Amino acid sequence: MTIYLSFIENLSLAIILAFGLVLFAPALCSSALAEDSHHADAKNPWTAETALQALKDGNERVVKGTPIHPNSDQTTKTRLAQEGQFPLAAILSCSDSRAPVERIFDLGFGDIFSIRVAGAVPGVDELGSIEYAVEHLGTPLAMVLHHTQCGAITAAVMGANESDNINSLLKHLDPVSKLVEKLPPEKRVAAAVATSSVYFRDRLTTLSPVLANAVKEGRLKLASGVYDISTGAVSFDD
Repeated sequence: MTIYLSFIENLSLAIILAFGLVLFAPALCSSALAEDSHHADAKNPWTAETALQALKDGNERVVKGTPIHPNSDQTTKTRLAQEGQFPLAAILSCSDSRAPVERIFDLGFGDIFSIRVAGAVPGVDELGSIEYAVEHLGTPLAMVLHHTQCGAITAAVMGANESDNINSLLKHLDPVSKLVEKLPPEKRVAAAVATSSVYFRDRLTTLSPVLANAVKEGRLKLASGVYDISTGAVSFDD
């Protein structure tokens, strides 16, 4: 009889626990999701101002020929693997092999959340990448960086007929081409390069409500610039 009562008590306890899990599991899941979806991690030590200054200082070192190649050692890589990343800027730039972003700004591992695509056009994937950096990594600065002698912009301005996929990419540059179409042909490409970085910087908040909200809340600032592949200098427009 004692054994039977013990069995009944244990069974009752198990039923109560199971019922409790059914009742409270949704709340627990909701709490976990809420915690996972919170805004940028407060551990990111950068502000938009200090981040922009780091980019300017790094590029100045490159132009002077005195780069220090920071954050390039094994200790940095080990720390990033253990502690995670907190990049100072998310930079949308062109895929051109002559314009490697970390080299341009004399920075290293963990410093830049780099998004690269020919022509530096902000499509859905590029916007999502910037949003991830801002919302989940606390990145305080988003920059659009174009460069001189850009092949994609040249093709768009000159109306080149390329393969289907390249033509689809170039269509994103149509608005920039229209802005310079009344200029003399020999001036259009340079003008389009100078115009495109500012144009697409301003389009980030138009195309992304998430980024627009981050700017409104003061969690994000936007910048743009043009990299001169001959001199190595970046002309900032912030």
